[in-house]
Amino acid sequence: MDIASTVAITFFFIFTLSFFAVQKLQRLTIDCLYDYHKSTNRFSEWKKAEWDMSFFNRVGPMLRGSKKSVQTSLTLIFFLLITLVFLTYISYFILSESKKITTQAFDTVSRDTITASAFTDEEIKNVNTVMQNVAYSNLVKEHFLTYLNKPAADTGDSYSQLQNIKVLTDLLTAIMGPSRPVDQIYLYSLDRGYVGVGLDNTNSSDSVRDMPWYQDFLSSDSNHYVFCGQDERLSKYYSYQEGSNFLTVCSKYLSTFYKPQGIIEVKHSISSLIRKIKNIDTGLYHEKIYIYDMAGNCIYNSAEDAYAHAYLLAKPINEDTPRDTPVHVSYEKDTHLFVHVSSYSGFTTIIAINNHDLYRPVYDFIKANVIIFLIFILFILLLSYVISRIITTPVMKMYSGIAALHKEEDGILHDTLPAIDTDIIELDTLYAAVVEMHDRAKASMNREIVLNNQRLQSQILALQSQMNPHFLYNSLATISAMADEGMNQEVITMCQAISRILRYISSDKEPLVSIREDMDIAGDYLECMKMRYGDDLLYDIRIPEEMMDLQIPKLCLQLLVENSIKYSTKSVKAPWKVSIEGTLTDTYWEIHIRDNGKGFSEEDLSAINEKIDYINQTDMLPSLEINGMGLMNIYIRFKTLYKGQHIFRVSNQATGGALVTIGGELRS
Repeated sequence: MDIASTVAITFFFIFTLSFFAVQKLQRLTIDCLYDYHKSTNRFSEWKKAEWDMSFFNRVGPMLRGSKKSVQTSLTLIFFLLITLVFLTYISYFILSESKKITTQAFDTVSRDTITASAFTDEEIKNVNTVMQNVAYSNLVKEHFLTYLNKPAADTGDSYSQLQNIKVLTDLLTAIMGPSRPVDQIYLYSLDRGYVGVGLDNTNSSDSVRDMPWYQDFLSSDSNHYVFCGQDERLSKYYSYQEGSNFLTVCSKYLSTFYKPQGIIEVKHSISSLIRKIKNIDTGLYHEKIYIYDMAGNCIYNSAEDAYAHAYLLAKPINEDTPRDTPVHVSYEKDTHLFVHVSSYSGFTTIIAINNHDLYRPVYDFIKANVIIFLIFILFILLLSYVISRIITTPVMKMYSGIAALHKEEDGILHDTLPAIDTDIIELDTLYAAVVEMHDRAKASMNREIVLNNQRLQSQILALQSQMNPHFLYNSLATISAMADEGMNQEVITMCQAISRILRYISSDKEPLVSIREDMDIAGDYLECMKMRYGDDLLYDIRIPEEMMDLQIPKLCLQLLVENSIKYSTKSVKAPWKVSIEGTLTDTYWEIHIRDNGKGFSEEDLSAINEKIDYINQTDMLPSLEINGMGLMNIYIRFKTLYKGQHIFRVSNQATGGALVTIGGELRS
């Protein structure tokens, strides 16, 4: 399909889409008008008989389905049509283009099969060339004949024999050359031993008949025998598995008069062949390459899987398989095999590819088009939104007026709905009813908010006042203990400090004070306790100056310090330590009150958390006794005054002692 045809089809579907969209809008409009006039008993004004004949006999059945909004209906229509176009296009591509891609892939893999087989033949030819150079060298034949004519038991002329072997070795080394196209040359006699040149430069009396390949060589139909395998004499020269496998060419060694004198064995590691083959696969189809020798042994498996033997047995891979021509074989429906049998070496090359890798370009194309389709859908959704906004502008005016209402920080509604003229009688009537309902709801809501704020204010004052008897109770207990110990001057000083604290409590009814003010009162209290306990009480205050003007509930620091001293002196021996430390970040602040007492028991922590959960869930205050009111009083005041943006944690320190953390979020 060319570009012009694609554009024409696209415009056709857009035109069809627009037509159906307009028809749907007409039906929705008719449905709304019909339902309204029927419900208001004004249907006669619309000439009922004419209406029935012209509209509802035609479109009535279409209007009986479930009702949807205009925007939903448009979005659904556009989505279905565009999806249909996309699926049609993808189906066309899969049917027409997949065949082209398959053909191209098969051609590529077939060429790779030929290339891999050619690399194998090239390696074998190199080995065979060296073997022929040895076979046709008259000097080698002359010195090898001398080697054969010296009996093994004749030691009288051992020096000349050694010289002859040295010359023979030099000749073989010269044939191998400086480029070393092969790794090893062995020249065997038929009954005496062999001479080696290359990696193994030894001569041995071992018989050729003891070689593992000897019987296969004798049973071969030709004077040449090619195979691949490991050689224990040479494997030690390679530290990796691939290098220890050798392509080997064996041939009968004939004299000048064409009489068998021995056997030539030339070896070359397949590591160079493997390097060439690894460069064949570009990664497009994830080709798995297998190479087999004439005996069917797999000498190379790029995938290192267990399918090598199964692929070789797949039909029509047999003795009748055409030589030097790649053959395509389907294996178990999801794998394609490409087989090439070399007429030169008899080696078989197989490349296997999976259907998933074969059709990867198709999958990539579909993925790309899905992304384009999603972008197109977003455009269609935007288009339907614009159209629906144009049609539903009167309704949006009403919505905008209502949405413009907002609450001030105190929660009281101050705005009124603006006057709107939608130019539609029904919507104007509806909007007038909404305005009236809003005015009534606003008055009722504002009354409720004022009453609730007054209730919260009363509750805070009650909690704050509740601290007076609590403080007096603990202070009187302390004064009594000091008087009992005869600390008269200290009692006087403490009474003066308590007077200052009481004036601070009763000075005004503001629920929040600065940390500086509350810290001064807590300091007075610590000095009073210092009078009583002397050097047995140690305290440390570290609050940054930047925190001093932050607002906290009145008397909370004094109460937390009082609790720390009270429970520390009861639970552990002196000295007793109290630490007050403040931290400030960009978003919140915290004050940590620590002591070195025994800390909270598990029962105490559980009870505190249960009370906190009860307050959070019910907004109700639990019953507080005089001995258990302190922490909950502070928590309730923090929760109320900070409107939930507070920090309150009760825990034990890892080193022992209680840790209470209070704080809140920083507010402008």
